Amino acid sequence: MSSSENQMPAWASQSGFVFACIGAAVGLGNIWKFPYMTGVQGGGAFVLIYLASIFAIAIPIAAAELVIGRQGRSDAQQAVKNIALASGRSARFAAIGTLGVLGSFILLTFYAVIAGWVTAYIVRALTGALNGLDAASASNLLAGLHAAPGEMIAHQILFLAVIGLILIRKLNAGLERANLVLIPALIVMLIGIAIYGAVAGDVGAALVFLFTPDFSKITPETIQSAVGHGFFSVGVGAAMLITYGAYLDRQVDLAKAAITIGIADTIIALIAGIGVFAIVFGEGLDPTGGPGLIFTTLPLAFSQLPGGSALAVIFFTLVFFAALTSGLSLSEVIIRWAENTFGLSRVKAAILMLGASFGVGLASVFSFNIWSQVHLFDAGVLAGKTLFDVKDYFVTALVMPVCGLGVVAFASWVAPAPMMRAAMGSSALIFNLWLWSARIIAPAGIGWMLWAGL
Repeated sequence: MSSSENQMPAWASQSGFVFACIGAAVGLGNIWKFPYMTGVQGGGAFVLIYLASIFAIAIPIAAAELVIGRQGRSDAQQAVKNIALASGRSARFAAIGTLGVLGSFILLTFYAVIAGWVTAYIVRALTGALNGLDAASASNLLAGLHAAPGEMIAHQILFLAVIGLILIRKLNAGLERANLVLIPALIVMLIGIAIYGAVAGDVGAALVFLFTPDFSKITPETIQSAVGHGFFSVGVGAAMLITYGAYLDRQVDLAKAAITIGIADTIIALIAGIGVFAIVFGEGLDPTGGPGLIFTTLPLAFSQLPGGSALAVIFFTLVFFAALTSGLSLSEVIIRWAENTFGLSRVKAAILMLGASFGVGLASVFSFNIWSQVHLFDAGVLAGKTLFDVKDYFVTALVMPVCGLGVVAFASWVAPAPMMRAAMGSSALIFNLWLWSARIIAPAGIGWMLWAGL
C-alpha cells in the first residue's frame, strides 16, 4: 500500500459517510436536469427506463467504487494502483482512477458555472427581479445573465470559494459536517416545495405525467438519455465514491450503502419532479421547457403564485444546496489526488485545484457570450457545439462511462473476488448478485450507452 494510506482521514460516523455519499449523488442532475429531461423525453416512459438503469447499472458501479476506495485506502488513482499491485496485476490499472479524477475536474469546470446561475437567481429573487414576469421577460432574464460574463464569473468564484472554505478544514469538521447539515435541509425544503405544488398547483397532472408511461414515445434516444442520466445522477464514473470509500475505517455493508445511495438519489429526483411539474402544470406552462425549465419556466410560475417571491428564494436555495453537495464531492476528488500526488498541504492543494478549475471554467462562461460562435468541430457529433457543450459531451458521454466501465470491470474481473467480498462486507448472496451484475449487466449497459452516444 501507499504511504498515503496511513495519512487518510476517516469519517467520524457512519451517518456522515452515508450523507456525504448521498450528497455526491444528489446535485443539479436531480433538481435541474431530471425534470427538464423528463419533460423533453416524454414523461413516464423516460422515468421507467431511468429507474431500471439506476438499479441495473448505476448501483452496481457505485458499490464497485466504494469497494475499491475501501480496499485501496487512498485517492482514486492510488487506490486502484494499490489493489492492482496487491493482486499481482500491472500498476497501469491506476489509469482507471486517473480517468475518474479527470472526469471530476472537467465536471467541476462547468458545474461551478451552472451553480453560479443559481446564486445569481437567488440574488434576483431577493431583490424582486423575479416579480411580475411574463414569458418574454423570464427568457430575457436568463439571456441577460448569459450575456454578462463578469457577473457569471463573480458567481462562479463565489461558489468555488464556499467549497474551498469548507474543504480546507478537517474531514469531520468540513466535508462531513457540511453534508450532515445540507442533506437534511435540502430534503426538508424539497418536501416543502412538493407540498406547496400539491396545494397550489396541479399535482394530479404531475403524477400522471411522471408515472404514466407512454411506450409509443420510447425511442433509442429516450433509452440513451434515460440510461445516461441514471448513470450521471448517482455520480458514478467520476471517482467520488472511490474517494469517500477510502475514508472508511470501519466495517460497513457497502452493497447496502450503494443501494441506499441509489434509492435516496431516486426519491429526491422524483420528489423534485413532482414539485416542479405540479407548479408548471398548475400555471398552465410548458413542461418541455428543456434546460431553461428552472431558470425561465419556474420563475415565470413563481411570479404568478401567491407568495411566489419567498417560494423562489426557497427553491433556488434548495438548488444551491444540491449543487454544493455535488460540488464538494467533485472538489474532494481532485484535492485529495493533488495532496497525495504532489505532496501538497490541504490548503495548497485546494488553491491549486480550485484555481485551475476556475481558469478552465472561464471557457464555459465565455461560451455563452464572447466565444458563443467558437466551434471546434465542423462535423460529427460535436459539430457546431460550443466549448461548454464539448466539455459536457466529453465528460458525460465518454469519460464517465469509460471510467465506470473500467471501475466495474476492475472490481469484478481483475481484483480477487475474496478481497472484494471482504472489503464489501456483505453476505455471500448479496456479493454474488453484485458480482454477476457487475460482470455482465452493468458493462453491457455502459457498452451500449457508449456505442449509442458516438
